[in-house]
Amino acid sequence: MKFSTFTRTALAGVAALMICGSAAADTWRVATEGTFPPFEFYNSQTGEVQGFEVDLVKAMAQKMGKDLKLETLGFDAIIPGILSGTIDTGAAGFSITPERGKRVLFSIPFYKSGLTIVVPKGSTGIADFKDLEGKRISVQLGTTSMSYAKQIKGAKISTFNSAGDAILNMLAGNADAVINDKPVTDYILAQNKNLAAQTTHLKPIATADLFAMVMAKDNTKLKGEIDKALKDLKADGTFNKLHEKWFGVPADPELP
Repeated sequence: MKFSTFTRTALAGVAALMICGSAAADTWRVATEGTFPPFEFYNSQTGEVQGFEVDLVKAMAQKMGKDLKLETLGFDAIIPGILSGTIDTGAAGFSITPERGKRVLFSIPFYKSGLTIVVPKGSTGIADFKDLEGKRISVQLGTTSMSYAKQIKGAKISTFNSAGDAILNMLAGNADAVINDKPVTDYILAQNKNLAAQTTHLKPIATADLFAMVMAKDNTKLKGEIDKALKDLKADGTFNKLHEKWFGVPADPELP
């Protein structure tokens, strides 16, 4: 059978579109950020992003049969990237909140966290969250910690791109306390003995945060794939191995 030049060109175009569409469907575009250890942070020697959630999405991509395209963005730029369609999923320690739920779809939760307080070693007057009224508080920009701090009566809030910078600001005498996610603070202080020696990490926890990955509200197909991959990794023990690698303890058995 012979085809005209126009027909051959049209068929070639359709084939190209099918190939491109298949390639796009097999690529999982994930955005993370590099200042939220131990979930995602830059390796000081290689310059590459690493961490619990980075290892997790790599393992998930294998379960999903997709090629992972991982990029780093500022935390505040990830959800806009999802809304614009330039990325598929945000994996950057996103807390499940009603406000975020108006804009994006959440995966099943994979981590349970909470907010805690750090104060300078030897300081007095702050033992719990009720003692933060009227105090100077440092937080990481765009996080649940910032939202919580804004609700504290009379608090004077300063924001930073990382929790580590917030702690340094406090130690410089510019804040009375830092509010941050407990696992991140634990990791920062465990890795930096100098900071640990100058600070006290208080025990009270203000809220229980559930972390999840985020995607477009209408992308229920991707949510199903992500949720299944997470459940499969928990079932075969991979999830728990990654959790122990980065946190030193087994994963929370209460999460799905």
